[in-house]
Amino acid sequence: MSAEGRKSRRVLIVGATGRLGAAIAEALANRGDELVLTARDPKKLEHLSVMLDRGRGPAKVVCADLTHREAVRQIVEKLRASVPTTDSRGSIDDIVLACGPFPRTPFEDLRREDLERTLTVHAIAPLLLVHALAGDLAKAKGAIVELGDAGTTRPFEHYVAYLTAKGAMRTGLRALAVELAPAVRVNIVELGIVAEPDPEADTDPLRKHRLATRSQLGRFGAPEEVAHVVLALLDATWATGEIWGVGR
Repeated sequence: MSAEGRKSRRVLIVGATGRLGAAIAEALANRGDELVLTARDPKKLEHLSVMLDRGRGPAKVVCADLTHREAVRQIVEKLRASVPTTDSRGSIDDIVLACGPFPRTPFEDLRREDLERTLTVHAIAPLLLVHALAGDLAKAKGAIVELGDAGTTRPFEHYVAYLTAKGAMRTGLRALAVELAPAVRVNIVELGIVAEPDPEADTDPLRKHRLATRSQLGRFGAPEEVAHVVLALLDATWATGEIWGVGR
């Protein structure tokens, strides 16, 4: 359906200020959707909000740090205050989970705190947020799309805490697809490597080549390519519980 012929959706983007979250937000704004952005850095949120103004005013923002125990409650309360619910519509219609971070944790340095932090950000807080907003999603026959990682089925070195958390979220969201059906759709975009690795993280000159060749396409992906797939899944009304692998 053309942008002119579709009804605008109200989309909550979690992790909106990351490169992928921002690219997804831009793609949604360009097609006329109403956005609510959440992340932990207020300055980045405000900057992105203004950048996404398409003549309808800046996007709404909710600042919260998912590592904090009260983050989900804060997000929901601020969301309700900013976008009140009605009998026919909730505060949001759809959710995109583009949560960070992507911490490098060599196995020999692994600590309990690393696991607790990544599980909280990538699995516990997002699942609780969906739980809190399930009624809103159901009113809109909404969709949830999460950015997963191909490393959960094809692991790579030095990211055991991150991959453990992403694996937990992968299972959790597939369970949610069953719990929330048929009113709400839940799908995952399972990504290969989207950006070139931080040159300071590994000085091996062959690392870039090795990582790129993990994909059958032989290259890294671009944020805009991820956004394209996310929008397709938001619109795929006959798909739930699916894991769409890209760049693998």
